[in-house]
Amino acid sequence: MNQQAADPRMILAGAARQEITPPLEAGLLMSSVEGRWAPFEGVRRPLYARALALEQPSPEPNRRARPVALVSLDLLALAGKALGGFKQFKRNIAAAAGDCIAPEDIIVACTHTHTAPESGAITALYLTSAFAHWRERLIHQIGRAVAEAAAAREPCHVRRGASSAPGLGIHRRVKTTRGIMMSHPAPPEDLVISRDGPVDDSVNVLALVNESALPIALVVNATCHPVYEMCLPWISPDYPGELCSALEDDRPGSLALFFNGAAGNINPKYVSAGPEAAREHAARLARAVDDALERSQRIASPAPALRRRSFTLPTRLPGGEDTGIVIPTEVTALRLGNAALAFLPGEPFVETGLALRSASPFDFTAVVGCAEETIGYVPTDEAFADGGYEIGFGSWSILSPGSEAILRRQAAQALSELASSPGSPPTTPRIPAPHGFRAAPASSGDAAPRPAAKSSSEDSE
Repeated sequence: MNQQAADPRMILAGAARQEITPPLEAGLLMSSVEGRWAPFEGVRRPLYARALALEQPSPEPNRRARPVALVSLDLLALAGKALGGFKQFKRNIAAAAGDCIAPEDIIVACTHTHTAPESGAITALYLTSAFAHWRERLIHQIGRAVAEAAAAREPCHVRRGASSAPGLGIHRRVKTTRGIMMSHPAPPEDLVISRDGPVDDSVNVLALVNESALPIALVVNATCHPVYEMCLPWISPDYPGELCSALEDDRPGSLALFFNGAAGNINPKYVSAGPEAAREHAARLARAVDDALERSQRIASPAPALRRRSFTLPTRLPGGEDTGIVIPTEVTALRLGNAALAFLPGEPFVETGLALRSASPFDFTAVVGCAEETIGYVPTDEAFADGGYEIGFGSWSILSPGSEAILRRQAAQALSELASSPGSPPTTPRIPAPHGFRAAPASSGDAAPRPAAKSSSEDSE
């Protein structure tokens, strides 16, 4: 390893992607309440596994730090039940990658697109032969992406930046005289008491920039359900895939990874509006990414550090009674100097993400939902008291009140432990972005996506 690679201001990073598009028979979720899926009719856009391998450089040739891999998947969710056990799934990925990175050092997260295979075991799709065959290919392709990313590692510095994209996400739990109703389909106005509720407009960006001042990878974190194409019968990564493709087209040779936020109760204004709405959402996000990069700061000592915390959460019966049964889960936190990412399982509510970022000891914190093995919705206790779709009992919602507070405490503790561990640096002074680092501005306006086709289901979000 050359002396430049051992520079503590640099990190070894590589990125790669592999296609994971399923056969049409490995279909999409049509209704969670009814446990219903349907085959796809075609492919609008392929699905990808995008991997980023990171390693702290060492000045000693015979001594290496443990590498870490972040994997963004154009998928709905990952249920161990559908994957032959989640730990085995991760071991299989590591084996498919040639064991270049240990399974516990691979972090996977889904973008939560609803036009991917129903991989959350909400329906019986996972029992079909088409799903089983695709699952084996999925493991191979993720492993291949991880291996290629690891092989492509080169010295890079890391930049962090943040911007906002107001108006893309709305709080979807509408207070009405009949209780909590979803924003889609829109409840009658004469029933509405309030549409108020928190949202997260932040767009958080990390850039891995090589010695030629070219970004090899962008990590983008924003918060909104990808449901512009929900229940439409074409395979598609929805707006996250549109965003990644746009960012990659603007920066040849780079790879974009999208990590959704705590979007459990955040929707776009229009659901099942179609591909054009997804593209418009992505264009707005891409402009926010440009803005974040223009204002980005270089991380002085970006050596990666990983912390996992395992714990259990209580579950409930259909009537709300505690079962006395707990389910195991975990949170993962990754530190890159004075920046951190907190990876949460399932679909946490936006209140959880906002609280974690507000209390984080790091200058930059991205909260990621739909990470690792799904545990369904993680409603706040206030949401449990109010009721609504996410509280309705089913395979998508089995946790008991109190679960969100446990999850939030565990994630906060993981961040705190990383912040107090050796090597955590102080706040980084601003270092201007390289000339020309920002992409050319898009020509389209900032108008919100317009409605088109109406969803055939209101309960698969």
